[in-house]
Amino acid sequence: MLNRSIVILALSSIALALGSCGPTQKVKRTFALNDLSVRAKRAETAGDMERALELWQEYVERRPHAHFAEYELGRIESELGMYTEAIGHLTTAHDLRPANIQYIEQLADTYIKAGRPDDMMQLMRETVNEGEDGAGYLRLARYARRVGLLDDSKLAIQSAMIYAGTESPEPYIAMADLAKQIGDRDLEINALRQALWFDPASDELNQRFLGLGVIPGPSLALEPTVD
Repeated sequence: MLNRSIVILALSSIALALGSCGPTQKVKRTFALNDLSVRAKRAETAGDMERALELWQEYVERRPHAHFAEYELGRIESELGMYTEAIGHLTTAHDLRPANIQYIEQLADTYIKAGRPDDMMQLMRETVNEGEDGAGYLRLARYARRVGLLDDSKLAIQSAMIYAGTESPEPYIAMADLAKQIGDRDLEINALRQALWFDPASDELNQRFLGLGVIPGPSLALEPTVD
């Protein structure tokens, strides 16, 4: 009888221990993680980046596959010049959420800060199909311009034009911006004329024509084509 009582008490203790790892404990852990993120954001707002770093590091240690925490940690590390560590965490964030454009661009920005333009361009090419149709090519073009790869930028814009067709003026405006940067007046005017086709009354485009010494007007509009 005594042995039976001991067994019952032992089983009760095991059940109690298992119960302590149930939903209530999970809620407590979740609250604790939320508190870490709130404190990290407050520290950053206050300008205490080192403290924000420590708190996001703790968060990632406790929840290593939380994509937003990997991103926040990588972003803070990038701000602090810890580029190798930042690239690692931002890559993890992107791997966990490959369609998140914010993650892609933060990683690309960090590659540029770290003096690794080749890695940045590889990232841009590998992610060109992530996001809305054609948007990846404009992203590639924009980042190529930032590191002085103007031929790559032009090719990317031309690809964006193919995707956009007669649906969006953005690639044509991007081509006009690139042409202005390289001093190709004829290309700039041609690209602006195609952009004007989408909105013949655009004040912004008319101002650009005036800046080029061209009298603006709806007759300048040219149906988009890709050379």
